[in-house]
Amino acid sequence: MTKVAIIGGGQCGFHLAFGLLDRGFEITLYTDRTPDQLLGGKIPSTAFLFNQTLEWERRLGLNFWEDCAPIGEGMLVDFRDPNGKVMMTVKGQLGDRSGQAIDQRSKFARWTQEFERRGGTLVYRAIDMSELEGIAGDNDLTLVASGKGPINALFARDAERSVHATPPRNLAAMLLTGSKLIGDHPWPKASFRPLRFNFVFGVGEFFSLPFYTHTVGECRSILFEACPGGPMDRFQSAADGAEMLEIARGVMSDFAPDDLPLFEGAQLTDENAWLKGAFTPTIRHPVGRLASGRVVMGVGDTVCLNDPISGQGANNASRMAEHLIQAIVAHGNAAFDADWMQNAFDTFWNSSASYTSAFTNALLNPPGDAVMHVLQAASVQPHIGDHFMRCFERPSEYWPWIADLEEAKRFVADRSLSHAA
Repeated sequence: MTKVAIIGGGQCGFHLAFGLLDRGFEITLYTDRTPDQLLGGKIPSTAFLFNQTLEWERRLGLNFWEDCAPIGEGMLVDFRDPNGKVMMTVKGQLGDRSGQAIDQRSKFARWTQEFERRGGTLVYRAIDMSELEGIAGDNDLTLVASGKGPINALFARDAERSVHATPPRNLAAMLLTGSKLIGDHPWPKASFRPLRFNFVFGVGEFFSLPFYTHTVGECRSILFEACPGGPMDRFQSAADGAEMLEIARGVMSDFAPDDLPLFEGAQLTDENAWLKGAFTPTIRHPVGRLASGRVVMGVGDTVCLNDPISGQGANNASRMAEHLIQAIVAHGNAAFDADWMQNAFDTFWNSSASYTSAFTNALLNPPGDAVMHVLQAASVQPHIGDHFMRCFERPSEYWPWIADLEEAKRFVADRSLSHAA
């Protein structure tokens, strides 16, 4: 039986662990957090999963929150000038690509228990380089899914594929509960439960998502992405979640005053329902070489770390996990050497991850002519807005029209013609 070790209990690590366990592999998963530590800790992210990712979780029997988590049915986006004035509104429904956002504290705590129940081997401890040597020697394949951990230094930055040298945004996130925030249609401008986006040119962005957490049930997340040193960059000195919430009210008052009434009476879902910080999005080479000459493979955020502005982190992690599960099964009993690792990663990069990173990086900059042409059409033609938002599930579908004005014009014309027909 093929033995696989997975370092890291996040979206990619767990997806790989359950998927390979389900196919008869012997799996050992290393994680540094127990269920109690997860449930009692700070939120690690505000990840939203589109239906494709949820469908993979359903097939693995991991959709424990299907009936209690609110559904994000579409997107409502305001593009604002630096003073907060709305310049353009675009909205679109996701249809069969709608999704859900589950507190990863809730999720990974339950998945940890489920993994052991299904017969996987779980080891609770952080893994350093010296231990990695032994693990790699004891297993046929070792996958490192440690996200932003120090072990990532084993995987060199890919200078050709990495765009950023410094963090493009300073981040702050909270989970909030409040009578005006939850429910089917909290924003009057949308006839559906929206993922609410505000893009403030030259200042930053903030997003609110329908959310589920074990502490209160339905709630909403809010994520602020501030341009470093700009007028929205106010959160990093906050001492706790309550202070962050007060700063958030000030930011909304300055840049989205029409949204502020919805946050009246809002409170954090629990004392740990907040985070702040910054990181540099980085693409890394997938093959890590140990002192012994053994090789291990980086996966998920370890090698494809994107800014959260496009909501792709957890979805990209599961896309890579699904790709690797198929590649590992197809490889049979052959050795998982460096060439196999590099080829498996390159195939995923070329077919999927390159588009995810390019789309994410595009959102960090003012929209180009091609994107503006489509957005302007979407602001007055709902069917184009629907199409634009649905592509979030698979960013590769934005090409070629997202990058070429003539293709964008052709796309709008073709969609308008087919809708009329």
